Amino acid sequence: MRAVAITLATLVSLSAAASASAQYFGRNKVQVESFDFRVLPTAHFDIYYYPAERDAALDAARMAERWYDRLSKALDHTLVERPPIILYASHAHFRQTTVVDGLLPDGIGGFTDHNRGRVVLPFTGGLGETDHVLGHELVHAFQRDILKRAGRSIALLPLWFTEGMAEYLSVGTLDPNTQMWMRDGVDQDRLPTLAELDHPKWFPYRYGQALWVYLSGRFGETLAARALVSTAKGGAIGRLTAVTGVDAAVLSRDWHASLKETFGRHEPVAHTTSIVTVGAGKGAGRVNIAPALSPDGTQIVFLSERDGYSIDVFLADASTGSVIKKLVSTAADPHFDSLQFLESAGAWNQDGRRFALASIQRGHPVVTILDMPGGDVLRERTFPDLDQIFSPAWSPDGTRLAFSAMRGGTSDLYELDLEHDALRRLTADAYADLQPAWSPDGRTIAFVSDRYTASLPSLTFGEYRLAALDVETGVARALPFIPNVKHIDPQWLGGALYFIADANDVSNVYRLDVATGAFQQITDAREGVSGITALSPALSVSRGGRLAFSEYERGAYEIRVMSVPNSLSSTNNLSTTGDTEDTGAKKVLTSASPVSPVVESSASTPAPPLTSVDSKPYPRKMSLSGLGQPYLSAGGGMLGGFFRAGMSFALSDLLEQRQLQTAVQVGGSVTDFAVQTAYVNRQSRWNWAVVGGQIPIVIGDSRFVASGEAMTRETQVARQIHRQLSGMAMYPVSAARRFEVSAGAHAIAFDRELATQVYSATTGRLLREGKDRMPGGRAVMLIDSAAALVYDTSVFGSTAPVLGTRYRLEAASTVGDLSFVTLTADYRRYLMPIKPVSIAFRIEHVGRYGTGAGDPRLIPLVWTLRDLVRGYDPRDVLTTARMTVANAEVRVPIVGPFGRLSGSHALPIDALLFADAGALDTATRTRTMLRSVGAGVRLNAGGFVFEFDAVRLLDPTPQGWTLAVNFHPGF
Repeated sequence: MRAVAITLATLVSLSAAASASAQYFGRNKVQVESFDFRVLPTAHFDIYYYPAERDAALDAARMAERWYDRLSKALDHTLVERPPIILYASHAHFRQTTVVDGLLPDGIGGFTDHNRGRVVLPFTGGLGETDHVLGHELVHAFQRDILKRAGRSIALLPLWFTEGMAEYLSVGTLDPNTQMWMRDGVDQDRLPTLAELDHPKWFPYRYGQALWVYLSGRFGETLAARALVSTAKGGAIGRLTAVTGVDAAVLSRDWHASLKETFGRHEPVAHTTSIVTVGAGKGAGRVNIAPALSPDGTQIVFLSERDGYSIDVFLADASTGSVIKKLVSTAADPHFDSLQFLESAGAWNQDGRRFALASIQRGHPVVTILDMPGGDVLRERTFPDLDQIFSPAWSPDGTRLAFSAMRGGTSDLYELDLEHDALRRLTADAYADLQPAWSPDGRTIAFVSDRYTASLPSLTFGEYRLAALDVETGVARALPFIPNVKHIDPQWLGGALYFIADANDVSNVYRLDVATGAFQQITDAREGVSGITALSPALSVSRGGRLAFSEYERGAYEIRVMSVPNSLSSTNNLSTTGDTEDTGAKKVLTSASPVSPVVESSASTPAPPLTSVDSKPYPRKMSLSGLGQPYLSAGGGMLGGFFRAGMSFALSDLLEQRQLQTAVQVGGSVTDFAVQTAYVNRQSRWNWAVVGGQIPIVIGDSRFVASGEAMTRETQVARQIHRQLSGMAMYPVSAARRFEVSAGAHAIAFDRELATQVYSATTGRLLREGKDRMPGGRAVMLIDSAAALVYDTSVFGSTAPVLGTRYRLEAASTVGDLSFVTLTADYRRYLMPIKPVSIAFRIEHVGRYGTGAGDPRLIPLVWTLRDLVRGYDPRDVLTTARMTVANAEVRVPIVGPFGRLSGSHALPIDALLFADAGALDTATRTRTMLRSVGAGVRLNAGGFVFEFDAVRLLDPTPQGWTLAVNFHPGF
């Protein structure tokens, strides 16, 4: 029997280093911009920003200090540390952050990391929204500081506790968006108990916020502070029961009763016109948003996750609601980084032959014009000088596009002349300017702004209202408004504007007669007309007299289409006001929506001035950023006893642009010492690293020899000491494609030992033993270089990829004492012919070619054959010099988010059928053919994937069924 022992350092040698550079596959975080950060110290924070966003960063610094004053009072706490606040001018820039390694989806608007307390967020379309996100994240900074002082971690508390508290303290009440969720829960009689809030189906932000509003209204505004410092056992629920003195079941019951009393079932007014739900039925998905009706009202484009793996663009028949086709697929399409589905919707031109869509591609904002109804791309215009673009709108003559765009942390309106490719800035200030809509005569653009309710000197913010911009002069004027409610998503029809307002805390469609200033309520949604956020586009009106809107109901966003009515038959027309100044009045709050006195008293408090606006260069010093769990292990086996102990640690700068990561392991002898160190630099689009270390590898072979009355056990232990120093670099062309290059020196020393043990054949008693050193082979010095092209658009299901394509093409040259070339070609394809069944294919070749290809002193090309051809023992693969494998697998989700069965604690499980084949060649061209077929299951247990298979081996001759176990995701 042959045994192989590899030190743990081998496993961490590159995983902790070089990030994407060391990944075999994986999508890329593309750092399109090189941000020259500076640091602005304030009284309690260090603000990290770059020059392009300086003015907005100064405003954010003032808002942060105002939040410190609010939260230190609300939580009765003074921060021990100075939290760093890292600002990005837009979400497109935020996606490029190096603070975290992973890709940031559109739904993450900021984060506070638990390890170093960094608050990281982008500016949004309006400073008021940025102020809210900043306040939310600073609540987490306070939570972390309070718990850390008590020797506890915020990571151990559930999201409904921490995120719900952050929403409550940063909003102060139940805002209309959260009320919409609570009404839906009451109407469906589906409200979670405290014990059920951990389940992901209960959105922690909304339900957690509603719970904290109720608890604070009942038990006092100091409840959050008392709950954070509580030492009660039982987790978050234990804290709440301890500080309230009420049992969890009673708290749940009373909370539910309060919600039902406040949001009793609402019977909507019946419409006199029929309503069509777009894409209804099986497979409709739960997120259908951003409707855009064609000018004649016969077709509608919308965004949906109906395919289950991404937000895509669909075309549907507006009369029947049936989906015609998918126009844009983002799941496995490397073209689009983001469709910005939270902030943007597309638009048709006036003849219905073109459709404009804003997106992020390769880190830059792009407007894509599609030919309709086919969906072919006619034109793409990139805007490298802008940060993001939202909601393009066509001029009536089809020659211009208006849109809102982010630049330097604020939003403004722009106009693109399509014929001359000329860009014109229409507004230029720090107010939010969003969602433009051309008037039918092309002379005016209606848009959404906070310029009539916000004060930039004091940085106080009010509701969004409608404004009208004269395209020729650039002068904006306020339109009539309903007091104290938001006005968003304007849409022209004749001389009227249709828009969404949240009068009475319920978002509905309203009509404004621009000439008379009269308002009419058009819809009476049960829960609310809304996109995913309170400001998401959710309305479209066609010239043909149809209206489409997304409505939240039964836990899903659905798109309704109806003929435009004059008004609801029973509605009361709302009186207009010509007053364009903010009256300062507040919304009437329901009994379940008490405003936190601390937040209410400071809601109109001006942000304090900065004592200094002087900044300093970003300090690039590194400090301890991570410490791995030390370990100690000992045992024995066929190669004898062993002892190992090790640890790992990491140093980095605050932005994680430079990292130094080290893993160390010691054993029973000097030759067992292992160390691996990697320096990683991610300051630019080129990511590079230097890696060095020593890795011992032990290969053993043991056998028994009978001789008369004695049994001799001979154990040969061959030890290789690999010492390496190499450099590598990675350049991401896009999120899907990258180039990798590397070069380095590799020295291999050899040592061999023969251990002999002689036993009595009759009694089994050990008679004698000894160890002899043997020639281990001449040391080898090698110079390695390699280049690779990597492509990955795969979409992961619960246990394996289910959509997309992956491939890796690599050539590596080795010269020195041995000379050979290593070629790698690995292609994988994932198809989904019938949702949710996927078919996966892989064909892979890895081979060493040249005079030194078969040298036994090299690290084996294949370690674990069961990862490639299931069911076979790996004992005979260590001498393989070339390998070709092919795999086919059918994957069917059974349990989990993509399966037919699910449960609150169910582990995701996929069933699979497979066929594997492999050809293994030695350097002397001896070939071994291996084939197997079988079936199995693959399950995901907390991120660890286990595979259990029933396998039938077909080579060298067909054999019976056997059980095989693997511990990795599907290929």
